[in-house]
Formats: sequence, structure tokens, C-alpha cells
Amino acid sequence: MVGVIILYDHVHPVGAFAKTSKIDMKGCIKVLKDQPPNSVEGLLNALRYTTKHLNDETTSKQIKSMLQ
Repeated sequence: MVGVIILYDHVHPVGAFAKTSKIDMKGCIKVLKDQPPNSVEGLLNALRYTTKHLNDETTSKQIKSMLQ
């Protein structure tokens, strides 16, 4: 799931984090955070540091705070 989000974020003009995106980012992040922390910390870090549009203005503050 994380790999597809990263790929989509890189190839789509507005990215995966925009409100107009077809991806339920809040739901995806919640699913990841419900897993044991030691097994998903690397996946959350991948979303934090390898995505292109996370820090864009079109990204909601709630999504940004979920990944902090």
C-alpha cells in the first residue's frame, strides 16, 4: 500500500495527499498506525521522507499532523 502511495504521489501532478486525490490518506495512515509500531515505523518514514507532495499547500494539516 505504501509503495503504491509513493508511486502515485510521484507520477500524479497534484500527488496523493491533495484533497482531490482519490486515495483515502487518512484511512491509510490509520491502518498503518493500528499495526505494531516496530513493524510499520519504516513504512511511515517512507511516507514522510520519500513522497513529493506531503509538504504542499494542498495537503491538509490533519494529514501532516498524522505523519509527524
